[in-house]
Amino acid sequence: MANGSGEVTEEQVREKAARFRAALEGRRIEGFDAAAALDVEAAARRALEARARPRVAARDVLGVIRPAWEEEAAKQGLTGEALRAFALQILADDGPMAACEMDGLWYSIHLNKAAVELIENSSELFNNVLEMATEIFEDLELILIPLEAFVDAESNAIKAVADQSNGQVQLEGYWPSPFAIPIPDPDFVWGIGNITHHWKRDLGE
Repeated sequence: MANGSGEVTEEQVREKAARFRAALEGRRIEGFDAAAALDVEAAARRALEARARPRVAARDVLGVIRPAWEEEAAKQGLTGEALRAFALQILADDGPMAACEMDGLWYSIHLNKAAVELIENSSELFNNVLEMATEIFEDLELILIPLEAFVDAESNAIKAVADQSNGQVQLEGYWPSPFAIPIPDPDFVWGIGNITHHWKRDLGE
């Protein structure tokens, strides 16, 4: 999404902003001027920059959540595909994950326990995880800036909801509002399929 140097160009920002405006125009909400309420250019630039900058590497995440994972793998004699499967299972069991759904204007962002803990412990990594999850929905990229601000401001409330169940939270809202309601999400089942594609590619997908 960048110009080859890792930088976002003004032409790219204009093109992305135009797509955002088209999305807003195509899903106009009576009595609410979303284009006026949102800084479309800033949202476009933020989305492009999020895609252009280096992602947190899978091995860096593994080093945080299981510092001795490579030693464990070596003791088991794991190499090649077996080593990759071992790393993926650790990410699936203990890594921060987010998954997004959209149906019309309704959206939902599922956060596992590790992702919820990152909101307070490492907001930068949490935002990175959220960015990767929202990439598949351009509509959610449009509200990424206020959504991240909302999560940061409501971190205590989100953590309190997580504590009501198994630590998982679902942020449920209606686009383009970033003010999602946190609700317990104990029944969402996570697995290797929910690991971000970026981390899978890091590990040799």
